[in-house]
Amino acid sequence: MTTTAPTLEGRIVLITGAGGDLGAVAAEACADAGATVILLGRTLARLEATYDRIVRQGDPEPLLAPLDLATATAEELSAIAGSIESQFGALHGLIHCAAHMDYLGPLRDVTDTQWSQALDVNLTGAFRLTRTLLPLLTRSEAAAVVFVSDSEAERRRGYWGPYAVAKAGLEAFALVLADEYDGAGTLRVNLFTPGAVRTRLRRKAFPAEATTEPAALAPYFIDLMRSDSPYANCERVAAAALEPSIIEEEIQHVRT
Repeated sequence: MTTTAPTLEGRIVLITGAGGDLGAVAAEACADAGATVILLGRTLARLEATYDRIVRQGDPEPLLAPLDLATATAEELSAIAGSIESQFGALHGLIHCAAHMDYLGPLRDVTDTQWSQALDVNLTGAFRLTRTLLPLLTRSEAAAVVFVSDSEAERRRGYWGPYAVAKAGLEAFALVLADEYDGAGTLRVNLFTPGAVRTRLRRKAFPAEATTEPAALAPYFIDLMRSDSPYANCERVAAAALEPSIIEEEIQHVRT
């Protein structure tokens, strides 16, 4: 049974990385708010675990979309878009939670495989899926795309290797996309920085860090997906700071 206000009732939301810590929270939060969620991820068993939790709490039955963003073909991406169109006719939200980091160290030691995997999952895969789904998103009322970023995309510190590069590229992609649809009223694009949250990926970098539980982010995901969202196009929402900030300087730079 839905325990939060049904603010997302009737909305269709696709979440990448839906078997991971953040993706599962996003999916369960949106479902609990009334949305029908599409669970996309590489590992079917993890997607099924998220599916089972959503069904047990009595929320709308989700759809499973097992897919590896690093290796997905154009045909596989088109098939997902076609399935959404045939079943629902539109897509109201897309949350990019999928992330990959398996290397921390000097750039001189990064292998071609490590570089490719980081960019394929964190950047290229997000671009290709978003591009494929844009016709469905822009057909919807108050559609939203959210890119989960990382503070390392802004800091660009040494030894964060291809992960930091990929996340910085993801932010640039989000900014360009937001600017292209700014004023059109058909699509809202936001960046979301979760901060220090207890996830498997975060523990790789900061094993002894004091973190908050991923469940604390649930209200952010719901608000970001609402048709009457409190966030405007091109806002960076930072959970760590508890307040969003308009990235106007970056947008002005893109425009000029």
